[in-house]
Amino acid sequence: MQVTLLRLLPVALAMLVLMGCNDPQAQQEMSARPIKLMTLESANTAALRQFPARVEASTRSNLSFRMAGELIELNVIPGQQVQAGDVIARIDNRTVQSELDSARSRLGLAKATLDRMRYTLERGAVSQSQFDEAESEWRAARAIFEQAEEQVTHTQLRAPYDGVIAQVPVDNRQFVQVQETVAVIQQPGQLDVVFHLPEQIVQRIPRNNGHPFGDDLVFEVRFGNSVNLYPAELASYTTQASAQSLSYEIKLTLPQPDDITLLDGMSATVRLDLSRLHSDQAQPLWHLPPEAVSYSGDNPSQAQVWRYVGAEQVEAVPVEVNRLTSNGLEVSGELRAGDRIVTAGTHQIQAYTKVIPWVKEQGL
Repeated sequence: MQVTLLRLLPVALAMLVLMGCNDPQAQQEMSARPIKLMTLESANTAALRQFPARVEASTRSNLSFRMAGELIELNVIPGQQVQAGDVIARIDNRTVQSELDSARSRLGLAKATLDRMRYTLERGAVSQSQFDEAESEWRAARAIFEQAEEQVTHTQLRAPYDGVIAQVPVDNRQFVQVQETVAVIQQPGQLDVVFHLPEQIVQRIPRNNGHPFGDDLVFEVRFGNSVNLYPAELASYTTQASAQSLSYEIKLTLPQPDDITLLDGMSATVRLDLSRLHSDQAQPLWHLPPEAVSYSGDNPSQAQVWRYVGAEQVEAVPVEVNRLTSNGLEVSGELRAGDRIVTAGTHQIQAYTKVIPWVKEQGL
């Protein structure tokens, strides 16, 4: 009998060991489970979007002649400052000057004829109809003279306002056509920044008094490699999307910064704060990996995440799951910046599971 008991003792010990291993709580007491953690930094991080942009002068004019001709005088170069009324360029005016001289002669003749007709009309030598005809010819001659005089002024191109010459795309002695750009002038002091907004974002913007853009958006601009952000205001926008990119052109305006030199065509980045679009939500949005959300609690329909609280312990935090974005799964709940959330193996964790943060070894 004693021999039989001795033979059965190892079997009984093995069964006890197996029973202990099948007990989850006993198994967790043996060793802590390594877990991967992520630290929440701030809510609605995906609400800050950045878009490439370019700088444009708010007041910019392409100067051109109203008539064709050969350039005989070009008085500006790129970067030159000019005052309103300065002569930018001249074209050959010999033809129009000749027409002006001819019109002046005809006007003088018509004026002399009208004066004689008035004198003779007072003495009854001519009829009223003859005087009216002479007066009509004088009025026509005066109109032709004024038109010729205006044509002469069109041979001079003057600066419409104080500004800086940005471009001079022609050369002196070149024959220029009507409306061909001779010089580009810009007025410093105010800048425009142009960028394109995708239709997916435009669709999410609430309409404000019938307008798709209003005080719900905050625009900030960064220029080049500068770290400074400059607030900008909405200037204009297109209501028809580009056929190629399905995006809408947005133009912002802001004063010329004092700490940086900006010229037309420079690169910029527009940072758009979309957080106000979520103002109807009671809690902020957090973006987590989809693996961080599980349904392993008492309520299978309630999503939850596991928050590491220290001392080898985690706690379940119920969350509401929103949409999946390129930045992760949007969730809301009793979470705050600084929380450390389990991001892998969440379905294998229970409230009593002992855990230890997994630390990536150097070189792995």
